[in-house]
Amino acid sequence: MKKLLLIVLVLVLAMSMIFAGGQQGGGAASAAAGDPSVTGVFPRNESLYFNGILWDKVNSMNPYSVGGVTIFIDGVNARQAVFETLMVYDILSGTLKPQLADSATWDSGLQNMTVKLSPNAAWWDGSKVTADDVKNSFDLQKKYVTGYTGTVSYVESVTTQGTDTIVIKAASGSNYNPLQVESLVSQLYITKKADMDALVAQIGADETALGKWANLTGNKMDVQGSGPYQFYFGDETKAMCVRVDSYWGAKAGSRYGKLAAPKYLGHAIYKDNAAGDAAFRAGEVDISQQFISSIWTFPKFGQKGGINTFIPQAPYYLPGVIPAIIFNVQDERLADPAVRRAIAMSLDYNTIGQNAMSGYTAPYEANYMLPVPAEQALIDKASLAQYGWPQDRAAAIAQAKKELDAAGWAVGADGIRAKGGVKLSGLQAECPQGWSDWNASLEVVAATGKELGIDIQTYFPNATVWTQDLQNGSFTIIMNSYGGIGISSPYSRFYGTMNDVGLPPKGTPNPIGNYGRWHSDRANELITQIPTATDAAKLKAIYTELNKIYLQEMPAAGLMYRPGVFHTVNETVWTGFPQMNDGSGVGPQLDIDGYGIKGLYNLTLLK
Repeated sequence: MKKLLLIVLVLVLAMSMIFAGGQQGGGAASAAAGDPSVTGVFPRNESLYFNGILWDKVNSMNPYSVGGVTIFIDGVNARQAVFETLMVYDILSGTLKPQLADSATWDSGLQNMTVKLSPNAAWWDGSKVTADDVKNSFDLQKKYVTGYTGTVSYVESVTTQGTDTIVIKAASGSNYNPLQVESLVSQLYITKKADMDALVAQIGADETALGKWANLTGNKMDVQGSGPYQFYFGDETKAMCVRVDSYWGAKAGSRYGKLAAPKYLGHAIYKDNAAGDAAFRAGEVDISQQFISSIWTFPKFGQKGGINTFIPQAPYYLPGVIPAIIFNVQDERLADPAVRRAIAMSLDYNTIGQNAMSGYTAPYEANYMLPVPAEQALIDKASLAQYGWPQDRAAAIAQAKKELDAAGWAVGADGIRAKGGVKLSGLQAECPQGWSDWNASLEVVAATGKELGIDIQTYFPNATVWTQDLQNGSFTIIMNSYGGIGISSPYSRFYGTMNDVGLPPKGTPNPIGNYGRWHSDRANELITQIPTATDAAKLKAIYTELNKIYLQEMPAAGLMYRPGVFHTVNETVWTGFPQMNDGSGVGPQLDIDGYGIKGLYNLTLLK
């Protein structure tokens, strides 16, 4: 009986252990099943979704990437979600505002900028962001080829004064450029020196290694950031960031004093604009940065809980960028400015503006300035008139043909122009597949070619191929936007389009600009003068002459005045997005670009 009782007790104990183990294992499995980082399923009422930014699977969270497919990191727009910059650009005031730094001030000679870090600024692990971190972040751009290589050449040195103060000395001579330094402090992401020292020890001295670094092991980031979110999940369908609840800027007395409203920031990967638009209409997307036709026709437009834009009436969006076709002047078919001018002057700008851009643009004029008072005041339009073309398109086409004839481009029996054995056929106008407004614009470019006797076909690869073609110069005609809204506009537009000083050697990736590698000594000289021109009359003379060269040479041809960002919102889930004159002081910057990040702290769930 004792033996039997012992056997029964052992069996009962064993079964209880198995049952307990099963319960524990089942609990872990249930937890895993509900873990968004495993399942990829995120609570909708905790997630803010974007579209129009990401078109391929994320392969990089490298803040210094050259050509990587990333999300929530962009050097030009300086998205503040994951890594942060010293200062941020405010689209409404046109000024820089504090981020990691509390201030950034020039001395009287515009030679040395003193930057004071916020004493609260910290990395995700709680360690302090220091002056050494900042200095190292600048120094890395000089050691390696990154997206900042061109801009950092305008900094002679970065020195530290204690743990919280940095002095950035502007380069002297031809590289003296205070505007570029200001751009850099609002665009360069700061990284933790200890993490980057460890990385440098791994990647070695290869100058391209940092730009190629992925900063991802699976879905885990390899180095610390300082921003309010970190990368959390990515596959072929979406990319997600999760809120860092220990974020320094959320603490009392810090930058925002509270956490951002959404726990997750996400972006599904759509095959094209149409798919992204359908998701936006269905309320699966909260902020759309892609083109949407006739937004005013949407149900509940302008109402809380419906579809809204930053400006509640036409033109609905702030003009901020001039998408252009870039001509590869290294190609013998496009080396003659007469060919480039003919294409530019013959374009059906009205069709592009009304059909491709749904009327979100003013009538296009023959200059390279935005139709805003600040930029228009920088040119003498009367003196530029002789270098333009007729507003009437039939007259413009007639003038284009006349100039082509005069330049020796004769129409052959097949209707295609040729000169000296060079035939204007086989040209490709390229932009990413699915960017519907750009695709429609390039169809107009191709149609224009046919009217002139120039064979232009459209080519719409995926966004990754387009980026590679752009930076490698592997194109004939390619669409791109130079110089978005920033502290240095419109200088940055002319610098990106017409400057070739400091470009990487031919045959190497060029992340800087002037992708067609057009050259003019005079344009380089004028562009160099802009950052130090304090006299209004002198600045106007410079921009007028630059526009004259632009119209004569056409290294690129602007197609429209596109909004800097679309920032169209669907308030099905979230409300409180920035609107003009709402008192928030936040502009339409996707709630993550520059000072727009503040918009994440004003959101609430729609009740």
